[in-house]
Parts: sequence; C-alpha cells; structure tokens
Amino acid sequence: MGLLQNLAAIAIRNKVVGALRDGCPADLKDALETLLADKAAINAIQGLVGANLKTPSGINAGAILNLDMPQPSKELLVATPSLVDYLVRTAVGKLS
Repeated sequence: MGLLQNLAAIAIRNKVVGALRDGCPADLKDALETLLADKAAINAIQGLVGANLKTPSGINAGAILNLDMPQPSKELLVATPSLVDYLVRTAVGKLS
C-alpha cells in the first residue's frame, strides 16, 4: 500500500472511531474502548464494512462474530451482543 493509501486508511479509521465513540451508549463505552484497542479486530471489522459498502445488509451480527480476529475480542463481542448491535447500527447507518 502506498503512502497516500495508508494516509487515507488512517483518516477513514479515525473518522469511524470518532463516530463510534461519539454515539456510544454509556453502558458500552468500556467494552468499545477495549475493542478499539485491538487493532487486528478493528482491521477485520473495517474490512467487513469496506467489502459491503454497496451491500450494507452484509454487515450484520453474524458476519461480525464470524470474522477472523483475536480470541479476546471475539469473546468480548460474544459476551456483549449489545456492542455488536451498536457496531452494526453505526456501520449501516453511515452507509445508508
């Protein structure tokens, strides 16, 4: 990936992370911050969203839970279905 592509990816990630933090319900903030600290998990979720830009219906709880990501983040998402729902709603809302 070239420098400009890397900079664009960073800008997009920062915008998405900002939107997630700004709209996050108080009871999910700790779980969200834990997830955001896992770059591999965020890359996997970002890849899912990027692959479904034209088909937002492909962004759903099952798709997120089936992503290849580190086990601690996967366990966090399984244990916090409301966080998964929040991620889906936010991603689909931004694409609609």
